Amino acid sequence: MKKIIFLTVLVGLAYGSQAQVLKKVQRRLENKAEKKIDEMLDSKKTKPAAGSTNTQLEGVLGGLNPGEPFLRGTQLIFSDDLANDAPGSMPRYWQTNSTGAVVSLNGVSGKWLQLAARASYQLDTLLQLPKKFTLEFDLLTRASEASDLRDIDFGFSKNNSTKSYIYGVGKEVSVYSSLKYYYETITTDAGNNSSTLPFPLSNYANATMHISISVDGEQMQLFIDSQKVLDAAVIDINAPKHFFLSTDKYRNGAQAFISNFRVSSF
Repeated sequence: MKKIIFLTVLVGLAYGSQAQVLKKVQRRLENKAEKKIDEMLDSKKTKPAAGSTNTQLEGVLGGLNPGEPFLRGTQLIFSDDLANDAPGSMPRYWQTNSTGAVVSLNGVSGKWLQLAARASYQLDTLLQLPKKFTLEFDLLTRASEASDLRDIDFGFSKNNSTKSYIYGVGKEVSVYSSLKYYYETITTDAGNNSSTLPFPLSNYANATMHISISVDGEQMQLFIDSQKVLDAAVIDINAPKHFFLSTDKYRNGAQAFISNFRVSSF
């Protein structure tokens, strides 16, 4: 009787050990399978299809490549820091369909053009831009939340007229980029070509943003501070290029200002 009980215990122990070993093997196989699936999914997220020419992909990938710096043109064509404009006046080199005023801000050096809500701005002078040039300016904001700024659009129009508000999607616009503070994205649109890139615009509720544009024939690069957010062939080389900037309807007392405008060639 004792032998039977002893053998029964041994069989039970052996079965239990075998079951534990099988469970461990099963868990290891499951973990390996899950890891492999995760690697495949990550690979699909980060690698575009071979030969892809999707402009949206190009814009996104450009934003993930901070290693390529913005290169300013070597020959100055035009610059304006508003230093010679009287406070409270519309700066002499600028025009608008609305209002604007040169102001000084506490804690910020230099003078700034205060941008009215739902207004468009262009240079009040005709610049003959070459096929290869760079354009830069500083955009300063004041807001409780960045989303109160809504959208700020800028780009190149086919004419130099601010008789009416310039919509980015208007026929007179060749290409424009939009800082969509509410959605925290930056979009660029040039008719059939477009790109959308998530960007932490909520960090710019009360900050100065340096915007740099580089144009080389059809290719346009856009940098926000040192981060490249666009690198795509979106420029119509045959269309006139006149810089414009348009604001949206601010909310909750939000404000926007620009200064340190600079255009250079190579």
